[in-house]
Amino acid sequence: MLPMVMARIAALGFERKILLYAGILSLVPVVAFVLGGPRDAPSVERGQPTDVTTMIPKGFVLVPIEVQNYEALDSILGRFGIVDLFRAPTQEGSTQHLVARNVRILRAPQNPTHFAVLVMEEKVSEILRGGGLFTVIVKRPAEDGTEFVIHDKPKRRKIVYGGE
Repeated sequence: MLPMVMARIAALGFERKILLYAGILSLVPVVAFVLGGPRDAPSVERGQPTDVTTMIPKGFVLVPIEVQNYEALDSILGRFGIVDLFRAPTQEGSTQHLVARNVRILRAPQNPTHFAVLVMEEKVSEILRGGGLFTVIVKRPAEDGTEFVIHDKPKRRKIVYGGE
């Protein structure tokens, strides 16, 4: 049967061959969709709130933070992401400093302008120390685990001269 079909195609003119091949190629996506169509996987409907407490691993907590640059995040961050946390300057003229790298961040399902970070329970004090206002830098999702940055202030020596 195949040799007979091939002989008929060879007998067609050039324009008809092109139309035939274009028609066959246009059927490929339809056949692929029918054969490999959507499976019966559980799905969450858009707009339906999810309970985020079911997503917290054992030994971790979600710490709500205030993000200084949340308006910029609205256009680039979805529901989840990996970020670096910088503590906002506390005094005029001071600089931001890195608190943690590769932290998982979650957008609040009920209020998208609020965020929380997923950290180990014993590291919560490092996040909360110095206030909760942060600048967030978005990173690519394949980064390694969370790393906290320790800032030791250099000790200054005082020289005291005794006498009159």
